[in-house]
Amino acid sequence: MITNLRQMCFPREFRIAPPCWPEDMPARFERLAAALLSERPTVDPPAVGSPPNPDLKAQERLLADVCTGLWRLRGRMLKPDSDEPLDEMRRAYRHLQSVWDALRQAGIEIRDHTGELVPEGGIYALKTIAFEPRPGFTRETVIETIRPSVYYRSETIQMGEVIIGTPPRPEEAAPGR
Repeated sequence: MITNLRQMCFPREFRIAPPCWPEDMPARFERLAAALLSERPTVDPPAVGSPPNPDLKAQERLLADVCTGLWRLRGRMLKPDSDEPLDEMRRAYRHLQSVWDALRQAGIEIRDHTGELVPEGGIYALKTIAFEPRPGFTRETVIETIRPSVYYRSETIQMGEVIIGTPPRPEEAAPGR
């Protein structure tokens, strides 16, 4: 109701139409928010060989899928190599950014690894999809993130999937030398 009144403060051409959601969408958002904001149950570790809690796993999978979708949507709304939205996406981007901020405040981090250097020794907590030799590279570097890492209060919910650029291999010595 307050949002309707707030819209009335502005001239008709500046009013933002309410979103067209399915009727059960508010209930879905409330269930998702309750799952995100509730603490993880503090119970004794499960006995060896017992199955994991299916509800918790389903919630984590849902959270990872929602975060991945938001990350992909955000990438399509931004200008290349920039954190600035495309001109035609400015209005919609504000709403996406508010959801992104709400997730961050709830303790969820969505992390894009593009441009990160791979630590020496090659131990990297990401799923590597492919290695691509790149001229001019002197160290292994993430050149593309396929899926972002998703963390809830520093605990991994989804491991990122990346493509790593590698330095080109030294030219092999010619045979007979």
